[in-house]
Amino acid sequence: MSVLMVLVLSALLVACNSKSTGDDKGGGSGAEVPDRIRVVIGSTSTGGDTYQNADAVSRYLEDSLGTNMKVDAVGAVKAFSELSNADTDGSTIMFFHDMSYLGIEYGSINKKNKLENWKIGPVVSTNPGNAFLARSDAPYDTMADSAEWLQSNPNETITVAIEAGGTSEISFDGYYLWVEEKYGEEVANRIKVYPTGSQQDKNQALWDGNADIINGSIGGNSEYTKDGVDSDVKMKFLGITAGERVEGYDIPTFSEQGITFDGEKFVFDKEFFFLLPKDINPDFAKALDKAVAEVVENSDYINDLSKNAYIPNYIPADKADDYLLEKRSTLQNIIKNAPSVDELTE
Repeated sequence: MSVLMVLVLSALLVACNSKSTGDDKGGGSGAEVPDRIRVVIGSTSTGGDTYQNADAVSRYLEDSLGTNMKVDAVGAVKAFSELSNADTDGSTIMFFHDMSYLGIEYGSINKKNKLENWKIGPVVSTNPGNAFLARSDAPYDTMADSAEWLQSNPNETITVAIEAGGTSEISFDGYYLWVEEKYGEEVANRIKVYPTGSQQDKNQALWDGNADIINGSIGGNSEYTKDGVDSDVKMKFLGITAGERVEGYDIPTFSEQGITFDGEKFVFDKEFFFLLPKDINPDFAKALDKAVAEVVENSDYINDLSKNAYIPNYIPADKADDYLLEKRSTLQNIIKNAPSVDELTE
């Protein structure tokens, strides 16, 4: 009897100390959540919007899931590699944005990493500040103005610095195709591309005179647009691709400027979401989804995002799948009709 009592007590202690989400983690789903979760992101920068959004949501998810989360900025290629070798327990998951599928469409990411090969988690947040900028003394104030300026100055060209294979290229393609449709090939052919990498590289291309316009963001570039900035580095915003203006910034959207594709207003919102191994433990996936739903309602989290003009944008995992696949389909049509970066590089 003594031995039996010891065994019963031991079993009870193990049950009490288990890592079940129960009432403490995952909202009572019963899913086991690892003690530590590694969140790999498709960027190598710890100062960009991918890291900032991943870090913000991870810090708040730690409490909801009762675990420790570490964001690891490994870049897209390694992130997908790590995800393909990850255990099914959720100890390694991925956080990225639309480049995760745009890179495949543009050929910069291997096709084996297409969305269908992963379990798509919830959409978490949006960076509505995807923007284009020029030097403060540029002869145009919007992207639409730049096309008008090209038409009025037939001996001039405009070079735009973008990062090939991602969100800046799809935004550029929308602009280019609109110029081609409205002003014809003669004007569009005088728009060139300066392919580069990080945001700092794009900024430097503008300052060095290698580009007239650059792709950037409100969070990353607004400091260069403020009063008092040295004229050598001062910039101005020419427009954002989001569907609505960002509160606190007087920057017109592409759609306000009349920029369209295939008869529809051109809108591109840069959205961040989780990707999980295809055979992830379904209980963990549910626990993560439920935890994200709680976090996006947290006023402290919302305030943290707003510091960089980001906004929460929760789409549950069971709807995010269809949503992202439909968004990809729309953007595929733009990519199919746009010239390649190589064709437009001087």
